[in-house]
Amino acid sequence: MNEPKRVLHIVGGMNRGGAETMIMNLYRALDRTVLQFDFITHREETCDYDEEIHQLGGRIFYVPSIGASSPWSFVKKLADTIKQTGPYQAVHAHTDFQTGFSAFSAKMAGVQVRICHSHNTAWKQSPSWFDLWMLKGFRQLILFYSTKLVACGEEAGAFLFGKNKMKSGRVDILPNGIDVNMFYQPKEESKAQMKKKLNLHEKKLVIGHIGRFHEQKNHSFLIDLARTLKKQGVSFQLVLVGDGPLRKEIEACAIHEGVRDEIVFTGIVSKVPQYMKAFDVFVMPSLFEGLPLVLVEAQATGLPCVISDHITKEADLGCGLIKRRSLQASEHEWMKAILEAFQAESPAQETITSLLVKRGFDVKQNITGVMNIYGL
Repeated sequence: MNEPKRVLHIVGGMNRGGAETMIMNLYRALDRTVLQFDFITHREETCDYDEEIHQLGGRIFYVPSIGASSPWSFVKKLADTIKQTGPYQAVHAHTDFQTGFSAFSAKMAGVQVRICHSHNTAWKQSPSWFDLWMLKGFRQLILFYSTKLVACGEEAGAFLFGKNKMKSGRVDILPNGIDVNMFYQPKEESKAQMKKKLNLHEKKLVIGHIGRFHEQKNHSFLIDLARTLKKQGVSFQLVLVGDGPLRKEIEACAIHEGVRDEIVFTGIVSKVPQYMKAFDVFVMPSLFEGLPLVLVEAQATGLPCVISDHITKEADLGCGLIKRRSLQASEHEWMKAILEAFQAESPAQETITSLLVKRGFDVKQNITGVMNIYGL
């Protein structure tokens, strides 16, 4: 038998982030006798998806990040690793504005298909003039050395590659596809049963959030919201799924605001669909996002969502499940939106699935587009 072609993905680390989960969704769905994935990561420690990657036949290699070395050292080490571990059909970089350096390395290593993929609409809340100047430089590197530009949505593409490139049609839009069946809620499986399985309070309003504890996700806003809900006498639990550098700070903030008993910090979980099915409302007050996979998953579950107006409008899949609120609005306004969302009637599961498929968020449909991007 012929050996499968291999594609090398360059990521920060294969933890349970949106981009990483999107890659794994594709990896599980594709025919691995035809195509296999390898990974270069910038984390030496074991990441959440590493064991599954090995089980699926993938390999993982460590290369220190640009920040841990220097641009030239990074490019040379990356090129050497690509040569030593290849040959590769394509190199697919997911590290936003650093992807141009990866494309440069892939060119040095002789790889013909070099993909830069945008997953975000910003990288800082308030970028300085120097940040914007750097982005222009990084963009030129991306445009010069890549052969394919890919984005999760229009706004993410415009951020990293520029509006002109979006207008030119050079950027391929690859929706963050999911296994729709994983989030389908059987009629015999009640919300109360799911709450009980996860040790959540069956009679309280369960407000969920899934995201890395990072400035971008704006967890401090959720603590303020919890304080307001408690003050107004709402019976609730706020469930925060995830981990990250700001977790201890957010836990301390919850204690200081007197809402620690109302909040469940789960850490990293492997069973995201179960938590989605247990939530009553999903809340996402992010400062910026690309097209967050977690919002696709929430809508696939039929879960009403209250999100910030800083999240791209492309995240609304037309299921009638999204309420947008300004981050300048008061916690009372957010509370009102959450209670209204909870009381609203959800669309039929068949309607949701049909919309997801129509808009390209079924991962099985995405395989053809991915193979085309890889030149297969």
